[in-house]
Amino acid sequence: MTTHQQQAETVLGRFLEPEENAGRPVVMDELAKREVRRAVLSGVCVPGYIVPFGSREMPVARGWGSGGLQVTLAIGGPDDTVKVIDQGDEEGVNAVNLRRLIKDTLGCAATADTEESTIVQSRHRVPEEELREDQLLVLQVPQSEPLRAVEKSVHECKRRHAEADYAKMWVKLYEDLAQNGVSNSGAGHPVMVNGRYLMAPSPIPRWDIPRLHDSDHLTILSHGRDKKIYAVPPYTEVEPLTFTDVPFEVEYAEGARCAQCGSADTFMVETSAGDFICSDVQWCLKVRAGRADLGRHRELAPLAYLPDPARRVRARARSEQPDLAPAPARGVTAPGRDWSLKVAGLSKTYPGRRGSSQVRAATDIGFDVAPGEALGVIGESGSGKSTVLRCLIGDEAASSGEVYVGAVGQGRINLLDLTASERRRLRTDTIGVVYQDPAAGLDLRISAGGNIADRLTAAGWRSYHAIRRRATELLERVEVPRHRMDDVAGQFSGGMRQRVQIAKALATDPQVLLLDEPTTGLDASVAAGVLDLLRELLAEREIAVVVVSHDFSVISALTGRAIVMRDGRIVEAGLTDQLFADPHHPYTQQLVAAARG
Repeated sequence: MTTHQQQAETVLGRFLEPEENAGRPVVMDELAKREVRRAVLSGVCVPGYIVPFGSREMPVARGWGSGGLQVTLAIGGPDDTVKVIDQGDEEGVNAVNLRRLIKDTLGCAATADTEESTIVQSRHRVPEEELREDQLLVLQVPQSEPLRAVEKSVHECKRRHAEADYAKMWVKLYEDLAQNGVSNSGAGHPVMVNGRYLMAPSPIPRWDIPRLHDSDHLTILSHGRDKKIYAVPPYTEVEPLTFTDVPFEVEYAEGARCAQCGSADTFMVETSAGDFICSDVQWCLKVRAGRADLGRHRELAPLAYLPDPARRVRARARSEQPDLAPAPARGVTAPGRDWSLKVAGLSKTYPGRRGSSQVRAATDIGFDVAPGEALGVIGESGSGKSTVLRCLIGDEAASSGEVYVGAVGQGRINLLDLTASERRRLRTDTIGVVYQDPAAGLDLRISAGGNIADRLTAAGWRSYHAIRRRATELLERVEVPRHRMDDVAGQFSGGMRQRVQIAKALATDPQVLLLDEPTTGLDASVAAGVLDLLRELLAEREIAVVVVSHDFSVISALTGRAIVMRDGRIVEAGLTDQLFADPHHPYTQQLVAAARG
C-alpha cells in the first residue's frame, strides 16, 4: 500500500468516527462536511491537484479564513486538540475567536502548544516546531489558483494544468529576475508537487516552502470563497520553481536575531523599532523557557537557502558552459522524400446557419515545401488562404485532408489526427508562426525578452542566463535595440512588435515557419524593412516556409514558388517569377495588374 493510500485511510478513519454533536452549535451541516471530506480525500490521492467542493462559504468575519475553518470542522472531532495561528500568533483577535468557535463546535480541546495539537489551522505560517505523522496542518488560502497571476481565463488555467503547461509561470520568474536581479516573490512562491502539478502555497513565505518537502505530516490547503482544496501528503516531493542557474533563496535580513530569544534560524518580522522578533510566538516562548529542541530545529531550518552571492556566482558559472541553444535549423525531410511539409486534400467546410447553406472555405488543397524553400499562398480576402493557414497552425479543425511534417514521425504522422494538445506542443518547437496582428503572437503585457522566454521555457529551457543570451541574440538579429529588451512589448510600435514576433517564432529554430500577412497594417517604409529582414533570415535557414498574403509584391519578395487561391480552390500554381511575368488564369492576371498598379 502506498503512503498516499495509507494517509487517505487515516483521514477516512476520521470521517467514519461517530459524531457527538448533542448540545453543540451546528455551524456546518453533514452534507457540507461530506463534500469537504470528499475533496480532501481526492487531494490526498492526487497531490497538488486543485479539487473543487460544493459547500457554502462559512458565514464568518472577513480574514478568518473560511476555507481552513471548513476543513477543520469537517475533519475534526471531539478527540482532537486544535491549535489556531494567525500570522504566527495564537493570541491575535482572529486566532482567539476561531479557536473558540472550533472548540465549541467540535467539543474538542484547544492548545497553544504545537506539540500537543492534532490539528494546526494556520494563516501565513508553518509552525517552527516539527510536525509529526499524526498531525494535520490546515492552511487558509487567500488565492486558490496559482496561475491567476499570469492567466485570467479560468478555462485556460484548467487547460494548462491538464497539459502541465506552466511556461507562463516560468516567464513570470524570468521577468522578476530581469527587472530586479533576484526573485522577489513573497508568499505563494510557486512549487511543483511530485513533479506534476504547479501549486502556490499562498499563505506561507518562501522560508516555509522547504519544510513542505518530504514532510512527515499532511498539509491541506483550502479556499472557502473559491471552494477549492489541494493537499500535500506526507513524504511528497515539493520543489520550488527556480532556474537551474539561479538558486532558490528564502527571506533573510543579514545579521538578524530575535530581540527576545536570540534565535537566528527562525522566520522573523521587523518591529516598528527596527528590531526583529520570531514570527512564531509560541516557539519564541519555548526557546526563552529552555523547552525547545534547538538542535533539531536548526536541522529543519532552511539555512541552505539563505541568500549567498557566492552560490549565485557558482550557479552562473555553470550556465556559462555550452547551453541548449540550437544550431540554425537544417530542414528534416521524410525518408526518401524531398519535402519538409506536405499538404494533401485539405478541405474545410463551415456548417450552414439557419436559412443558409454550408460554406466550403477550402477544397482539396495540396502542396509541398522543401527545406530552404518558401511557398507563397496568394488570394484576395475570402479566397480561403487564411483558412488553409489556420488549419496548418491548428487554430481551425480541417474537415478532411492530410498534413505531414518531415520532423514529426519521419513524415508519416498526419498532423490533423493529433489532439489539440499535441498540436500546441508542435507549435512550441517544430512549427513557428508569425501572425498578421502581433498581439495574436505576443503577450503585450510582458517584455520583449519575456516573450522569447515564453517560447523557450515551453520548449524546456531552464537556464535563465541561457535564455537571456538567446533572447539578446535574436532581438539584435531582428534589429530590436538591446536597451529595449526589457521594455514591455505593448509599448513598441507596430513594426517593432512584428520584429519581436519574428524573433519569438524563430527562437527554437522551427522546421516549418508560417507567415500570415506579415506586413499588412504597417507603413510602407516599415513594411519594406520587415521584408528585408525576413529575406535575410530565411536565406540563413534551411526550413520550409509558407507565406500567406493578398499582396503579390510580398509574395514576390519572399517566395520562389506560389499558388493562387480563389473561392477556396487553387486556380494556378508555379514559380513566383513566372506567375508574375506571365499569368495564365484571368484571376491571377487581375492580381498581377493590381500589384503593378
